Amino acid sequence: MPDEGHLLQPHDPPLNGTGENQAARIAERLAREDVGRIVSSPQTRAQNTAAPLAQRLGLAIETVEGLAEVDRHTDRYRSPETIRKENPGHWEEFQQSPARFFGRDEGEFRNGVLQAFAAIMAEPRQPTIAVFTHGMPIKTLLLHILGLTTAVKFTIGHCSFTRVTGDSIDTLRIESVNGNTDFTSRALARQAGVNGKGMVFLCGAGRDVGRT
Repeated sequence: MPDEGHLLQPHDPPLNGTGENQAARIAERLAREDVGRIVSSPQTRAQNTAAPLAQRLGLAIETVEGLAEVDRHTDRYRSPETIRKENPGHWEEFQQSPARFFGRDEGEFRNGVLQAFAAIMAEPRQPTIAVFTHGMPIKTLLLHILGLTTAVKFTIGHCSFTRVTGDSIDTLRIESVNGNTDFTSRALARQAGVNGKGMVFLCGAGRDVGRT
């Protein structure tokens, strides 16, 4: 999880000790998969989460701006708990639309996220791609896959795994949401390969920021 209140980077904090331990466990678990590509949000907490796996596999981290969380460019990172404590009168507004709460256009944010994922899927396919992003981008993709346009409230946990398979953003299928480091996916990955589809792990680099 992010080091909220970091003195040098309050707007874009690194992981705290708990987050570093979680990132190490992610690297240990994903090292058993056929990961051939690592993609990350530009935010430090996502880069920090991706780094142990990249080092372990000897892969470069590709940075994609469109994978950034909705709080990108704010002056201070705030967890949902902090936001609720500091802005009790605006908590429902935050839950209904984190994008609007942070002064962002909902449609613009959604389109940017989906364009980023579409570009990732359009590249020459690797057997498995590990994408390190955040709660709102992950939920935006899941709602797109499900064909939903209305708000749905669910949580993407710190350093959780969401697995999708497919060969393009419009053919993706959700295999699991909010998994942990104990899951077993080799059989699923092999089946995806047989079907000509890639496996994508969506790794949450920080707890999501509300309802999407």
